[in-house]
Amino acid sequence: MSTPQNASSTLPAKGRKVAAARGMVAAASERRVVTPRADLLVIKIGERYRKETVSPKEKASAVLARLGKVMSKPGVDRSRVFRSISDKPVYAYSIDPKDTSKIVREDAAGRKIVGRVVNGKFRVIAKAG
Repeated sequence: MSTPQNASSTLPAKGRKVAAARGMVAAASERRVVTPRADLLVIKIGERYRKETVSPKEKASAVLARLGKVMSKPGVDRSRVFRSISDKPVYAYSIDPKDTSKIVREDAAGRKIVGRVVNGKFRVIAKAG
């Protein structure tokens, strides 16, 4: 019975540029990914993706601090609470006090809609009648 060869001895060094397959002129980077098994090998080909950056002004802690500052003043205008930079509607969610399995969604106009969160999305409950 032959002994298995070490797979890492046949692979290029981490991050080494290799010629693209099938006559393509461009070069691609190749990275090996560590796996829990010695006989399993994963190679990533292509450039690494850039991580999206979030400005400090848009981080949750900054948004909550601004919201707390606005809400602490008496007579807060609803348009300031429900304002959106991206022109998408902003809703306020709360638990229905009559039935804790339901969620109440309120919009800027004050309309309240009862529903549930299903697979991460708010779904309106159809009224029986």
